[in-house]
Amino acid sequence: MENKKIINIIGRGNVATHLANAFEGKAEINMVNPHSLAELNTDADLTIISVTDTAIAKVLDKLPKINGIVAHTSGSTSIDVFKSFRQDRFGVFYPLQTFSKSKKMKYEDIPFYIEASDKITADTLFNYALLISDNVRFADSSQREKLHIAAVLSCNFVNHLWALSEKYLKEAGLDFHDLTPLIRETFDKANIISPTAAQTGPAVREDMKTIQNHIDKLENYACIREIYKLLSDSIINYNRTIKTGNS
Repeated sequence: MENKKIINIIGRGNVATHLANAFEGKAEINMVNPHSLAELNTDADLTIISVTDTAIAKVLDKLPKINGIVAHTSGSTSIDVFKSFRQDRFGVFYPLQTFSKSKKMKYEDIPFYIEASDKITADTLFNYALLISDNVRFADSSQREKLHIAAVLSCNFVNHLWALSEKYLKEAGLDFHDLTPLIRETFDKANIISPTAAQTGPAVREDMKTIQNHIDKLENYACIREIYKLLSDSIINYNRTIKTGNS
């Protein structure tokens, strides 16, 4: 890839915007409206479909025959989505990251997972990913779906817990940002010694008195109360299976 390649990026959302930023200066980027496809270059070397999961098939249905590779960026959409359409070389170009347009990113740290219609196409997509990331791997649709589920658990769900914590503290006249050192230390420990080994708190100690006290204090916060009970039970049960060696 000594000469700059032409890349269509179909989409206007967070992922599409960041991919365009990541490839800036490394390829000629052509941003394409996913509804009209008016800007589409059918001679592009790579066409990346970066839209919602439910819109991928709709875009493919309107897409004319592309001379280069066509790939989507979804974690949970199988590569089989391409098989009903008239594209010869196709694949998946999945960045495992949460994106917001306003937040700058270190693209070289983002893991990219590649799957393709054939080995040559897979290797080509792999090399495209290497232009912007130092962490590129192959993963089939089943593996990628598991990664996406784990990502929802560890990113989206955790962020929701932060949002609930922020609201709860704000109503008490307290500042969520006081939890920042705790959140950072929790992440660092989980990354260094594993999440299982890093688990602390009343549930892992089976301190039922403290747990019940917290549940009682949350009587006016039904949603947080139910989540607190559910996660406490999950931690207790999970920790017991670890101790007994059962899975």
